[in-house]
Amino acid sequence: MSPADGYALSSLGRSAGPAALILSSLAGGAKHGYALTKDIEQFAGVSLGPGTLYGAIARLEERGLIVPERVGTDDRRRPYRIRGT
Repeated sequence: MSPADGYALSSLGRSAGPAALILSSLAGGAKHGYALTKDIEQFAGVSLGPGTLYGAIARLEERGLIVPERVGTDDRRRPYRIRGT
């Protein structure tokens, strides 16, 4: 993570907590929303509601910190990964 990435995370304000949890989970590999929720519950004991989870995902994606995986199926799930991994 570059210094610019650190700024992008700190610029999230009070949303930085959920964003940090999402990035920590994605450090283990690409995951979709439900898998992120379950992983975060397991390692941090925190339950993120859908609005918090997907709001943080959208902000991380806008800042270029995460990107959606390209999946060639009709599956509705959209896995995300940390940019550059």
